[in-house]
Amino acid sequence: MKNENPAGSKFSSRQKLIASLCFGAYLSAYLIRINISIALPDIAEFLGYDDVSEVGYMPGALFWTYAIGQLVSGWLGDRISPKYMIAVGLFASAAVNLFFSFASSLTVMIILWAINGVFQSMLWAPIMKTVVLHFDGVRLGKMTFIMSMTLVVGYSVSWSASTLIKTFFGWRPVFAIPAFISAAFAVVWTALYKKEKSLPAFGKNKLTSNFSSLLRMKYFPATVLLMLFVGVFHGIIKESINTWLPTMMESFGSFSLSSTLGVLFVVPVINFICIVLMRTIMKRGRLNSFHTIFILLVISLIIAVASVFLSFNTLALIIMTIALSGLTFASNPVITAFFPIEFAKWNCVSTVAGTVDCMIYIGAALSSPLTAFLANGSDWSRVTLMWSVVLALAVVVSALLKRASGIFFKTNN
Repeated sequence: MKNENPAGSKFSSRQKLIASLCFGAYLSAYLIRINISIALPDIAEFLGYDDVSEVGYMPGALFWTYAIGQLVSGWLGDRISPKYMIAVGLFASAAVNLFFSFASSLTVMIILWAINGVFQSMLWAPIMKTVVLHFDGVRLGKMTFIMSMTLVVGYSVSWSASTLIKTFFGWRPVFAIPAFISAAFAVVWTALYKKEKSLPAFGKNKLTSNFSSLLRMKYFPATVLLMLFVGVFHGIIKESINTWLPTMMESFGSFSLSSTLGVLFVVPVINFICIVLMRTIMKRGRLNSFHTIFILLVISLIIAVASVFLSFNTLALIIMTIALSGLTFASNPVITAFFPIEFAKWNCVSTVAGTVDCMIYIGAALSSPLTAFLANGSDWSRVTLMWSVVLALAVVVSALLKRASGIFFKTNN
């Protein structure tokens, strides 16, 4: 990423509005996507299942459709205005959540949550395109860090709000109430976001995306292939932990979802610390996202291996899992935001963001039923072993990625 910006780092009034709209849009998306992780145990009980693993196909259904949808949305995001894609995706996802709150059949729930994945996939890639359209230089880096906080704030707010709603009103309003909030923000987005009159050029490039030209460049195929493998491994770990963390805590009996203490305080603090760690590594690595992801994955592997040996201790396992969760929160913006922005000069940020995000959610789709199977009977020791194996593979691939990307950018910059 470039670090120079003669205009300074302060946002203009227009940029402040765009920053607020982008942050709010993706925060709203989390409200109507992460809520299911809090409701899963209650849905399983409502449907008459003894184990929550029986309903593990629901989050998995979203991951598959989200992954496939990212490919389409990423491609479209580089060719049309983000205004309409984001408005339609957010409003339609809210509508699906409202319908879900009335569902009484596992089949219907799986279908609805799969449809939710389609509309959710219309959001991230166009949002990243919006960021690139309105920010540059230091301000682009600053805005990307701001967007990285949507993951921390989104999970924290969604988990906390869903826990409170479920405690006082039951599991159905966990979907209905956030649906109305997100739909309201979709209206705000539509009213305040003005369609771009023109798209900026990067260097000698014009309006058209130049992703096809990248494919003909030496070392790019290797770079992008390794990026995609890192995305798959990251998706497996990220959603295995963050989808099932509330269920894990509840299964131990030492953490009650009716008590919001862990959600409101402990998890967000750890996530924020890990985001700060990521930013520190980025700065010391001269804003090299490929170096940063390698370091974060090495730290994650160390913690995952430790969790295998400490899985017999409930408190230690919870602490290790929360730490791993925080590191996935730190890694996610590097992969989904900083990786794509590295290719801004070729005008294909949305395409790269959509493709990488697709691979992350293919990994997520694989992780959901796998984690449910391994944790059947609340045996989380097998899950920690799976985390260690996957992270070991991720470290090896990210080391190769760091090398390949270094050669690519040195050759083509």
